[in-house]
Amino acid sequence: MIRTDLRYQWASGYSLYALACCALASAAFAVGAYGTARGALTSLHEEWAFLHEEGGYAFTQAIGLDDPTDAPLQDTWHQAGTAMANLHIVQSTVSLLQVLCFVIAPVMFFTYGAVAATRDTYFKTLKFRAVRAGHQTLFVSQIATLVTMVAALTVAAMTLAVLISTGLSWATSGRLDDPLVSVPSDLPVTDLIAPMLALLSTGVFFALLGMGAGLALRRPLYVIPLFSALFFVLPVAGRFDPRNLLMTLAYPHMAFTGGFTPTIPTPVPQVPAALALMTEVLALLAIAYISTTRRSRYT
Repeated sequence: MIRTDLRYQWASGYSLYALACCALASAAFAVGAYGTARGALTSLHEEWAFLHEEGGYAFTQAIGLDDPTDAPLQDTWHQAGTAMANLHIVQSTVSLLQVLCFVIAPVMFFTYGAVAATRDTYFKTLKFRAVRAGHQTLFVSQIATLVTMVAALTVAAMTLAVLISTGLSWATSGRLDDPLVSVPSDLPVTDLIAPMLALLSTGVFFALLGMGAGLALRRPLYVIPLFSALFFVLPVAGRFDPRNLLMTLAYPHMAFTGGFTPTIPTPVPQVPAALALMTEVLALLAIAYISTTRRSRYT
């Protein structure tokens, strides 16, 4: 049954749309990282030229040493080094995965879960499968299928991030090198595990949340605009940012690198956060299951 649901998910094309969103977002942020590095180097040279011409500031490669004359350029020098480090392959991949996890993944996977689950209910074969296997078996199969697709999308998104980061590193190699900038070394490959698991858990959580909301209200067009408004519009329109509530639960121990620092309130312990997330998802899925069986949608 799960194999049949996977064929429906693949035939629907929603996974390709989600992967295209990840690719576009990753490419956009990679270009932004290159622009940031180039701008940081330009600022460093302009500031040094101003201090050298106007204030007689003279040095060659003293930045970074224990020299009091480095103070005027210390912050700019550190910013340039950090921006250059974001062009490394692993560092850039980690930054892209973190940006996807916080900015793209919630809305994308919520939409995917809501649309894919409700679209599958209109296949006539599912009606016969529900009669033959039962509503409970079909519902569990849809959940397992959704989790499998989210895992596949997570692996594909990480692969795209690695390819984009590799292309960015090769394209900028030798173009932004500067003897005055001390670039930190690249991160170890094992640092990719934490952001990938964070993206996977975020995707599973929001996909199941979207599935439960879409099935409970029968149509995803009712829940997707509301969720998107709560996630993006309210923080811009007012002082209240509902993402802070999300960050308290979903991202209590996430360490962001590459200068991407979202507003995070006081973190909660990991176990209560996980229990709160599981309770929320299970409650919404239970409501969706009860509502679908009472409507007798498949019979």
